[in-house]
Amino acid sequence: MNKEEVVISFELAKKLKEAGVNSSSLFYWRVWSDGAVDIAMEHEDDFDYSGASRKVVEKIPAYTATELMGMLPSSIRVDKDRHFYLVVYKLSNSYKVDYERMLFDEIETLCEFEDRKLSDALAQALIWWKRREGRIK
Repeated sequence: MNKEEVVISFELAKKLKEAGVNSSSLFYWRVWSDGAVDIAMEHEDDFDYSGASRKVVEKIPAYTATELMGMLPSSIRVDKDRHFYLVVYKLSNSYKVDYERMLFDEIETLCEFEDRKLSDALAQALIWWKRREGRIK
């Protein structure tokens, strides 16, 4: 499995950074002075081995699913009697991340995100939660 499959996409990483999420991560997306983007582990050097004399101009955390799970609340209280719990489903070709609760014999869903990568589905849930809490627009 390559690194890109383990971490959130570059686009979602930028959105999380804009939302003020800037926790440390095992991986980072590196933006080079020529506009190229790649992924590196936290302690990798930023030397340009291509010989093009590029410099890293920005590093954006590229969170893993495990890191994102730690950032998301396990439950969300909507009002006095309504608590929704974080649930992750593995489907045949994707992952689904929900906040849901049981209401008698039915499931009530507060939000739902589906993606082929678990890390991207969790990142979408974190962006939704930050918006819901009024931390981003």
